[in-house]
Amino acid sequence: MVRNIFTLSFPLALASVAGAATFYYNQVGYDAGQPFTVIVKSDAQLDNAEFSLMSNGSAVKTDKLSKGTNPDNWLNSGKFYTAVLDGDVAPGTYKLSVNENGQPQESGEFKVEKNALAQNTLVSVLDYFYNDRASNSQIMDWDSKVQVYGSQGKTRDVRGGWYDASGDVSKYLSHLSYANNLNPQQIPLTVWSLAYAAEHIPAMLASASTKAKTDEEAVYGADFLVRMLDDEGFFYMTVFDNWGAGSRYLCAFTGSDGVKSADYKTAFREGGGMAIAALARASKLGVHGEFTSEQYLAAAKKGFEHLQGKQSIGGNCEYCDDNKENIIDDYTALLAATELYIATEKVDYLKDARARAKNLINRLSDDGYFWSDDAKTRPFWHASDAGLPLVALVRYAEVESKITMNSPSELIDWYCVDMIGASCYNYNAKDALDAIKAHLEWLVKVTNETENPFGYARQTYKTQNAIKNGFFIPHDNESNYWWQGESARIASLAAASVTAARMIANRGFSDSASVFKYATDQLDWILGKNPYSTCMMYKKGLKNPAVYDGQSNYDKTLEGGIANGITGKNTDGSGIAWDDDGVAYVGFSELEPWNNWRWVEQWLPHSTWYLMALVARYDEKPVVLQATPVAEAIRGVRAVVAGFDASVMGRHLNVSLPVGVNGLRTVRVLDLSGAQVMSVPVAGQSVNVQLPQGMNGVYLVQVPGLGAKKVMVR
Repeated sequence: MVRNIFTLSFPLALASVAGAATFYYNQVGYDAGQPFTVIVKSDAQLDNAEFSLMSNGSAVKTDKLSKGTNPDNWLNSGKFYTAVLDGDVAPGTYKLSVNENGQPQESGEFKVEKNALAQNTLVSVLDYFYNDRASNSQIMDWDSKVQVYGSQGKTRDVRGGWYDASGDVSKYLSHLSYANNLNPQQIPLTVWSLAYAAEHIPAMLASASTKAKTDEEAVYGADFLVRMLDDEGFFYMTVFDNWGAGSRYLCAFTGSDGVKSADYKTAFREGGGMAIAALARASKLGVHGEFTSEQYLAAAKKGFEHLQGKQSIGGNCEYCDDNKENIIDDYTALLAATELYIATEKVDYLKDARARAKNLINRLSDDGYFWSDDAKTRPFWHASDAGLPLVALVRYAEVESKITMNSPSELIDWYCVDMIGASCYNYNAKDALDAIKAHLEWLVKVTNETENPFGYARQTYKTQNAIKNGFFIPHDNESNYWWQGESARIASLAAASVTAARMIANRGFSDSASVFKYATDQLDWILGKNPYSTCMMYKKGLKNPAVYDGQSNYDKTLEGGIANGITGKNTDGSGIAWDDDGVAYVGFSELEPWNNWRWVEQWLPHSTWYLMALVARYDEKPVVLQATPVAEAIRGVRAVVAGFDASVMGRHLNVSLPVGVNGLRTVRVLDLSGAQVMSVPVAGQSVNVQLPQGMNGVYLVQVPGLGAKKVMVR
């Protein structure tokens, strides 16, 4: 999690044998029926060289390697070459073979199996959560009476939840709040994700033999969140013990020294929003722990009402360290309001969600990334939750897509496009879906714009006062010390991208194959297909990170837990670094071996987002938005948004097109069944036409390319 910042610098050394090719592949397995890649590193010239897929000593497939690349100078010598295998590889055990300088070179064995990642990792990941419970008897005793920092002896019972990391038995809703733009979502995200998994892969979970049921694990965490809610309505941010110092406080802290403060009341971005979302979602599971489903929902509603009174869009934020909101407030508050609407069906919550969605969408840059700040000077990048804006928008769009003619009138806002037979969409859903599509396309584009054989998800960030695209987060960020491997970030993007691509598949998005490859590459990286041939999930694959030697008596590295992972080498995020290199934070030379937490320490959000990525991959109940046929939409229409003006005066229809719209257009008038009543050509900017006798009631006026508008004829 967080530690001192001193290490010793050594040259980069990749795991390879001099004069021999090195192979990098997913050490857990590849899903049958899906394309996959194997990477070859060689000092020889292998551009377009032939490779063979071997089974039992025989070649079952041959093809050509890619052109060699050296992304961001990761290699001191040699290049990486990519072997692309189509989805027609049958289940089995394989090796990859190439000829290097006339000598055959073979990889180790890798497997292709049905649902390989789920079969080989799902149980371990779920058991990780159960085994990571803060259930040690001494910890439970301490947590039954944790002191509120800065109070005069006030204590609270905050038992439960999960330890944060293999070297940190503190419990966090979030941290890094003093940095304002870096807040990770921690225990509340795990609760929400477990509930999500219980709903979306029930059959797969039913066939998995685990220590705890997923929904039961979710409400175990929900119990902790209820305990973290003060009677006043705010959530406490952390149960913090200064990384093994022996005293636990409800507090906030700053910096690598863990300086405690009484700034423990959480804003939306500081864990409050995600806690509300988690409790609202847990209330719908139909199971409960020490508290009831009704108590989970009551806590969510209380927390939301409290925060709505403490911060607002474009206003002040009382609990925020800089007193102003940013994108993290938007996507966590959006998820909170959306889940409350789903749980209660109260219109006010959906109105709140719409306001948050609009503000989040307005943060989208022309390039497709989000801005963090209102001034639009800092791109949004995040070390663990980079996919959460997409996840929040997808959840919100799912709700908007279900708004029908039976919904309250103030919620219905249809947008119809083009001509008869085209589709009508809820206008709010349309905005969200357009933003989802734009951001998803950017994620793939920025990743593929440069040499990137491993397909590692790239990002846009600000470093040294310059905006750049790169592989890894910058070390010079607002925290002044916190940077680490990004297993959670890339797993969050794997989860978000697949979920988003499915939702917009019927909206002209035809690049699902690229998205699936993008998502697969992130999980492959975590599971060993990376330049250090290290599987970040403990007790899986061929080589795991070193066990982290932290400072607490309760440190533990667990099967199914995932290490922080690989980082950039330099302060601007460039280069590449791993624990095996012994690389240092630039500018320091004092050796502190335990400082390798940046790479090898397990962290709760890593396994949480990995679980979400599995759910997205094997989703049994994916959300796929279907367009509403025109006739059906018209029957439920209350207000239709259009890019032109239409009005009825007596028996005359007046249509005015916006300035700049030229060329012949056709105005169509439809009745409530969707049938055309009349059509009128428009050669200029407007038309005035007399309506036939007997035409009374509500009609839809439609102009191709400009939408449609409801009119009343009396």
